[in-house]
Amino acid sequence: MDNQIYISPKQIMDSGKYPFTMGQIRHMLKRRHASGLHKAVRKIGKRLFIRTDLFEEWVDMQGKQRKE
Repeated sequence: MDNQIYISPKQIMDSGKYPFTMGQIRHMLKRRHASGLHKAVRKIGKRLFIRTDLFEEWVDMQGKQRKE
C-alpha cells in the first residue's frame, strides 16, 4: 500500500503550498461531487480529510481544463 497522506482543510490553508483561502476550500468541498474532487476526500464522522497526492492531481487538472 502506498504512503497516503491525509490532511485537513485548515492544514491546506496553513501550509502555504496552495493559494486558497478557507472560503475557497469550503466552496470546493461543498461542490466536490460535481467537480470530481470527491475522489480525494474522505469523510470520517463529521470531518473531511483530503488526500494530498490526489488533491494536487485535481488542482493540476483544473488548470489544464481551463486552457482547453
